[in-house]
Amino acid sequence: MENMAHFLLILTSNAYQRSENRNMTHKTDISHLKPQTIWQRFVTPVQIRDGHDNFFTPLRLLMAFLVVIGHASVIANRDLNAEPHLFFDYGFSYLAVNVFFIASGFLVTKSMTYRGDIEDYSSARLLRIYPALIAHLLFVMFVIGPLSTSLPIWEYLTHSDVWKQPLLVLTFLNTDVILPGVFTGNEEQFASAPLWTLRYELIAYVLTAFVFALGLMRRKWMILAQFILPSIAWLVTKELGIFETLSGTVQNCLRFGVAYGLGATFFAYKDRIKFHLLGFIIVTLLAFLLGNTPSVEISTNLFLGYGLMLLAYMKAPKFSALQKIPDISYGVYIYHWCLLQLFFQWFPALSMWALLAIAVPVTIAISTLSWYWVEKPCLRAKIKLAQGLRFGKTRKPFNRGRILLD
Repeated sequence: MENMAHFLLILTSNAYQRSENRNMTHKTDISHLKPQTIWQRFVTPVQIRDGHDNFFTPLRLLMAFLVVIGHASVIANRDLNAEPHLFFDYGFSYLAVNVFFIASGFLVTKSMTYRGDIEDYSSARLLRIYPALIAHLLFVMFVIGPLSTSLPIWEYLTHSDVWKQPLLVLTFLNTDVILPGVFTGNEEQFASAPLWTLRYELIAYVLTAFVFALGLMRRKWMILAQFILPSIAWLVTKELGIFETLSGTVQNCLRFGVAYGLGATFFAYKDRIKFHLLGFIIVTLLAFLLGNTPSVEISTNLFLGYGLMLLAYMKAPKFSALQKIPDISYGVYIYHWCLLQLFFQWFPALSMWALLAIAVPVTIAISTLSWYWVEKPCLRAKIKLAQGLRFGKTRKPFNRGRILLD
């Protein structure tokens, strides 16, 4: 199993390495002094680098906006199936959320192996999700709700369905945020539909810590298994025709497990895998060829993940300013739905694009405030929270050389 999966991972990375080596005839690198030929662009590898020299922040923001577009179509057309398809039957939001989970698998595994401490890791993860989520929930309950409810304001504010939302949402028992008299004229009454994926994000965080605590990050193949096992489970349940009989929770665990595991695997093998434009074309064609088979989910994730890594680590000095933009993707993701719903309730004749034109600027503004006023300040408290989670105990020493061994 390990050999087959490893072969699949590095197939496109090394297919043209010999051609590249033949072109390296000079000891001094002068490639930056002249434009690359088309062939050189095809075979020049992109290598995963340490540090923050990447484009994950703008790419995650792009994915957040793809989710916004998909949801605007659903709301404006009053139809859950109105979202445009980008790739076979996959819509904007489905593909974008899968990319989010691939990126999370990569970055969260990196965080766990870098920190090497459950308390440090848990502190970073909790502060990444909960402060913004709490602020968002309060905004929906006490701003969006009063602006959109059909009930008298005092009746709304004293209704039990309002005050039970913190318990339901922050425990992820129910994240739909259905408030009394809110959005009753819209197709969907959910005040915060996108939050459902955060449950699986949190599950992934917990499982990553659990895997680390058990010593299952000692070898690279152990990380690879996080991609192989859910992929096998996905294929078996599809082939046996039982996938649709599974609960939605199990289906989503398999879906996000494949994506998250792939991202984790990319990190584990970062010193071996190289990404090429030609390789991206190959995995894209593979995804098309497998489009009518049960393995389309896996091949599509390979196509998405390969493209993500290629773009995240490409050498693009002209676009380096994008690496410094505020990380508002989380805010865009959690705030856009309630704003789309609100503006559509106020102006029900709006087309999808008109709705986007109104809602997107407001979403960006609120998300920016969330980043600078809530998320970024809270992330500065990671060390203090980690110390509190240790209950006064000293941080254990960690040797990074003892994990991710070949």
